[in-house]
Amino acid sequence: MISAPRRRRSPPWFGTETRRALVAGAAVAGLALLAGWPYWRDHRAAAATTLVSCAAIAVVGVLLATGPRTRRTGLLFAAASVFWAVNWAASWDATFGPILSPYAQADFYLALAVGVLLYPGGRLEYLADRIWTVIACLVLWGCPTALWVTSEPEWAAFRGESVWWPALYPDLEVFKVVLQVSAALYLLLALSFAVVLLLRLPRMGRLRRLLALPVTVAIGFVGVSAALTQKPTMEASIPLDDLLHVYAIQGAVVVLVPLTLLASGLRVRIAELTVAGRMLRLTAPVSVERVRDALRDVLHDPTLELWFWAPTEGTYVDTAGRPVDLDPDTSADDGPADDGGRWRHRVRGASGEPLAVVELGGALRDHGSLVEAALVAGGRALETAQLQAGVHAGLEQVRAAYRRLVRAETAERERLARDLHDGAQQRLLALGAMLGTLEAVTGDPAVKEHARACRAELKEALAQLRALAREVQPALLVQDGLGPALEVVAERLGTRVALDVTPRRFSREIESTLYSALCETLSYAVERAHATRVLVWVGEEDGRVVAEVGLDGARPGDPAGDPAADLAGPSGRIRALRGEVEVGGGPRAGMTVRMDLPCE
Repeated sequence: MISAPRRRRSPPWFGTETRRALVAGAAVAGLALLAGWPYWRDHRAAAATTLVSCAAIAVVGVLLATGPRTRRTGLLFAAASVFWAVNWAASWDATFGPILSPYAQADFYLALAVGVLLYPGGRLEYLADRIWTVIACLVLWGCPTALWVTSEPEWAAFRGESVWWPALYPDLEVFKVVLQVSAALYLLLALSFAVVLLLRLPRMGRLRRLLALPVTVAIGFVGVSAALTQKPTMEASIPLDDLLHVYAIQGAVVVLVPLTLLASGLRVRIAELTVAGRMLRLTAPVSVERVRDALRDVLHDPTLELWFWAPTEGTYVDTAGRPVDLDPDTSADDGPADDGGRWRHRVRGASGEPLAVVELGGALRDHGSLVEAALVAGGRALETAQLQAGVHAGLEQVRAAYRRLVRAETAERERLARDLHDGAQQRLLALGAMLGTLEAVTGDPAVKEHARACRAELKEALAQLRALAREVQPALLVQDGLGPALEVVAERLGTRVALDVTPRRFSREIESTLYSALCETLSYAVERAHATRVLVWVGEEDGRVVAEVGLDGARPGDPAGDPAADLAGPSGRIRALRGEVEVGGGPRAGMTVRMDLPCE
């Protein structure tokens, strides 16, 4: 529904969602401060970077969780921030902290990666995404398990007296092999993740690709950096400070992900703010086609369709005013959300009455706010265009009635020609045969002379009747098409006429209408324009029948009369079938009449 924006006392960017996100970010930062306090006391720069990273990921996660499509991504990002904060429990070097830290780190990267795969559609759409997720779970949970099962805590950088480390099968050599295998698996997992992200991009819509590309680059860089920086930790007996130093570097790199997401969100908001100016600029002056093309340009969807509600007709019409059969259930805000589907969005006026239905690509459901901003910005233009569409719908009804009249006229012409051929002509021929018999059997010279005179008059009437039948509906037109029928007309005219007519057949209405219009145009060329040479070309261009008549004897403005007025009859019949007639020319080229009809 198009309505005016509500007045707010607080800035639109500082609502309940923003306050909730800031509280969540502060809580996660506090958790990270507590978990890593032993390390932060001597490394304040690393502390500041890590706390900012945890808070930023939490804030972005809570904000994303408020959207219906990005809810799962937001929840995973919020969970990832908690996992990264818990990861620093290793700095206490006591109780459960050391064994909990590797799992927290693994879950952090897993939640972050899966959250990106879910962004912005809200689900794992592709098979490669689901396969990678399963493999990542096995690798990221299996490697830490293999490490503590085969090692002593001292080998993994933990030397605290109260460390809980249930080493089931400690073996230094096996532990070193596990470290090497884990490092290789982490690197392969990061590279495969980058490949999966790249494979997703070509299958996305343009808007989704614009949002996902920066996040894809950022998370790909973070994943590869994490795999490379993790290598020093894959050594036996590494000092705890060196291990935590690697964690600090990874935390600093991870800040790129929330910053990129914030940049993508800001880009969407900027697009929503600028869409009003673009809509006003692209729709001036307002027309039905301009409004549709403006929406296509603003929403980056060349397949967008727009149908307007015509209150008088009680139905939706397209941009040309033709009625469109839209089911009431499917014209509402429902439809598939995948890229290959379509989404129909119903637009209502300020008072709630139906205004239009917009059909977009299914991927734009993820950008409902941008679609709504474009529709609100183009509200006045949509209302004006609806009035124009209503006028077009009325004209379309007139055209439809005219087309029915043309079809009825064509059918009547065929019936009349058939009656003349099968009825009157046959009776006149029979009468002529009877007069011939009378002339042959009679012996009275006067009767013979009268019979001969009656036969002569009968032949003349029969010739005129046949000519009338040809004018009503030539048999050649019905049997062989436009070309042979026009050849007869050209032979009858006393001027030089060159024909170039396609042999393709068209519907009866088109052939009959075009034949009648061409005959009247040729008559005008000979009788009014006094042309000495006439060229007639009939062909097909882009799914339409095109006929051109060029003559050398007339100019627009000659005393021969106004060509447009003289050809008003054939022009009306052509336009009744959604065609166009153009009369043009120049002082040297003569006059050209172009007729254009759709192939029905």
